[in-house]
Amino acid sequence: MDSDKIRKNFFSIADIGRNEDGSITRLLFSKEYEEAKIRTRTYMEEAGLATAIDPVGNIHGFLQSEDPDAKTILIGSHLDTVIQGGAYDGLLGIIAGVETARELEETGHKLTHHLEIIAFNGEEGNDLGGTFGSRCAMGLVPAEDNAYLKKAKAFGLTKEDLLKSRMNTKNKSCFLELHIEQGNTLWQAGEEIGIVNGIVGLVRYKITAWGQSNHAGTTMMEHRKDALTGMAKLMAEADRLARDYGNHMVATFGKVEVTPNAVAVIPGKVEAVLEIRNLDEQLLERFYEELTCFSQELMPITFTFEKLVEKTPQTCDERIIEVIERLCSKKDIAYRVMPSGATHDSVAMADQMPIGMIFVPSKDGISHNGAEYTTWSQVMTGIRLLYETVKAVDKLHI
Repeated sequence: MDSDKIRKNFFSIADIGRNEDGSITRLLFSKEYEEAKIRTRTYMEEAGLATAIDPVGNIHGFLQSEDPDAKTILIGSHLDTVIQGGAYDGLLGIIAGVETARELEETGHKLTHHLEIIAFNGEEGNDLGGTFGSRCAMGLVPAEDNAYLKKAKAFGLTKEDLLKSRMNTKNKSCFLELHIEQGNTLWQAGEEIGIVNGIVGLVRYKITAWGQSNHAGTTMMEHRKDALTGMAKLMAEADRLARDYGNHMVATFGKVEVTPNAVAVIPGKVEAVLEIRNLDEQLLERFYEELTCFSQELMPITFTFEKLVEKTPQTCDERIIEVIERLCSKKDIAYRVMPSGATHDSVAMADQMPIGMIFVPSKDGISHNGAEYTTWSQVMTGIRLLYETVKAVDKLHI
């Protein structure tokens, strides 16, 4: 593999949407995304792939097997970024897939499977929901829901567009994704590769603390029903529980609204959004039960919990994990088997087929930030490992 050429191709796409501060913004259906979509398609074709773009903006590149009835190995990731994001998140997995196909062609290695590379649209959070492109491909978007169709219309999409973007998965073998870790585990440990054993489940709750607004100067402490103080105690307990659970349990309060949110007034109502993530669905349920029990001890403040989002954990295929482990051991690559704390397109793909994921390090664990960085030698280690993984998986006939 020509490392310098790959790097040049990578940044020819990564630089699209670059801001003055060095970060990158390439959002769902933005002009920057459209420009990157055209460039990515050209790049795929230059690598010898036949291409197509589906109605929701996913780009597909195809390398055909000599057997027309063969199954297909899929490789992919996302082309969009968050606002003021980084270069490597998503795009790296697309480049890795295309370069894997290029290397197969240039070396004359014939797979028994077809190979399909997909650059997905809208993986990052957006008005149509995260992992939009991959959910469309798997038929997981609510194409019959009028409210959702109204949102889609704002992006120029019809119900037919959503339905026509669904892939026929009958002869799909598996989905592979190379991605930066987006955490600091590998970087701190000095390890080159993370072999993902599963993608954590995610549950979000809107929690409301109910108290009583009153005068801040005349209401003595023993007579207060301060909803904000109650919520603060609940937050502290959630943090304690997550730390005690360990096992990669995380709990985050990312949004808080205080009513009436005024000086000299005791808060009578506080709404907060709690997100918990873990690979073990039973731990997620137990966490919720323990936190709701604790909330009952905070009288006179009362609490209500409303589930907003629930994404079940997804496990990676054991056969693929074993293949990647053997390759790392054979090539003396420092690695660890680990869960993914972030959601990826692989989550949607897992609804229809086995998945496998490879992580490369993120410097200092930084991602969704213009400072996001992975050394090029680590990038190439990941790309070469993906290439070898495809050849090995090809022999498994999953």
